[in-house]
Amino acid sequence: MNQFVDWKLAAKAAKTLMPAGPGIQAQDAARIIEELRIAAGEGLVEAEKVSKLAASAPSQTLVVDRSGWAKAVSQNFAALLPAARQDVPGVVPLIAGAELGAVLSVLGTRVLGQFDSFVGPRLLLNAPTITQIRGELNVNARDFYLWIATHEQTHRLQFEHAAWIPGVMKQTLAEAFEPLAGTTHSMGELGERLKSMKSEVSELTSIMSVLEGHAMVVMNDVTSIRSIKTIRRRFEARGENRSALAILLGKLLGLDAKALQYKRGAKFVRHIVDAIGYEGFNEIFTAREMFPSAGELDDPERWLARTR
Repeated sequence: MNQFVDWKLAAKAAKTLMPAGPGIQAQDAARIIEELRIAAGEGLVEAEKVSKLAASAPSQTLVVDRSGWAKAVSQNFAALLPAARQDVPGVVPLIAGAELGAVLSVLGTRVLGQFDSFVGPRLLLNAPTITQIRGELNVNARDFYLWIATHEQTHRLQFEHAAWIPGVMKQTLAEAFEPLAGTTHSMGELGERLKSMKSEVSELTSIMSVLEGHAMVVMNDVTSIRSIKTIRRRFEARGENRSALAILLGKLLGLDAKALQYKRGAKFVRHIVDAIGYEGFNEIFTAREMFPSAGELDDPERWLARTR
């Protein structure tokens, strides 16, 4: 096998391990699906309005169940992770697939949506989990759907305006995995390889933190969501919330969980936006060199001094 992860096994394992979600009557399910589709369109309008970025490339919106979400995310990572130039020992893809399938089974009950820039592009909205968490938070459905959709549509705008980001992700993963093809028999050996890639891993950490932080700041700046303060307070009380992309990249690359917290990136973005506005912040997407270093991420004034 020339893949480091058996992603079909990962999707199958996730489907087996994951609960289906809340029981809903067919009529109510159809209504929720339609409301989520509407929110996806409105979310793009709000994301464009707040971020001062505009979408020009087409994108598909998929409202899926949990197994469909796991399958789609697996396809996304299969496209992201490079194929090995040599056969990978059979046990490694199976172990990795089973392990990441277990991770997906947990994420499927927590992650509400995902923008997939590697297959599609497409926006995935995890209907059962959105429905379950909205009920747990006891918040207005339309407002909550719009809030979540704005976050994911912001990721769409990011990838469109920084088309170089997927290439950096693929390059980092290729540099991590390819030298191990035909030789590694465990994911532990991958961890050893990553210890020699501090600069690459640090850059990827910074990129993911800023993307997550920017999406959080944008969604929280939407003025048309009347109950946004209630939603924010109750949602944040649930604890840290990161995208499936951030979590799975962290799992694959051993990235520091604390370093990937969206709050770290959000603090950086808020500081920059307050200082120079969204238009000024958007210069960050124009070139790889414009993204902050790890030190600048925690000290936004250093980034401003370097780039202004």
